[in-house]
Amino acid sequence: MDFPELDPYFQSLTDITDTVAILNSPYDSEFDSDINKMENFLHDIQTKDWLNTDKEYFNLFTSHFSFHIKIVEEIVREAREILDPERRMHVKRLVGYCKTTEEWLADLQKRRRATETLATA
Repeated sequence: MDFPELDPYFQSLTDITDTVAILNSPYDSEFDSDINKMENFLHDIQTKDWLNTDKEYFNLFTSHFSFHIKIVEEIVREAREILDPERRMHVKRLVGYCKTTEEWLADLQKRRRATETLATA
């Protein structure tokens, strides 16, 4: 399985996340499309066999992805302070995205630890 070079791979996610962050500005954007891109990126990540990657690569991946999740959580936090009723549905969608990504990453890390434990036993 081919694994991406992580810095440019996550730069594309950063670019998408930056457009989603406009949610907290007075500017209009294609929020549905931008959130779709983020969700598609997640689906792509989920197709990779992270359980069988090099440990350093896996750790770098989880670092990048954890940082992404924290950024989206910050976007949500700021959006809740602003409370623009017209953008509420997008905020709810981002909350769901955060929950899904956090659960998936936590489960992946748990499974990874279990496979590493089995490998050393």
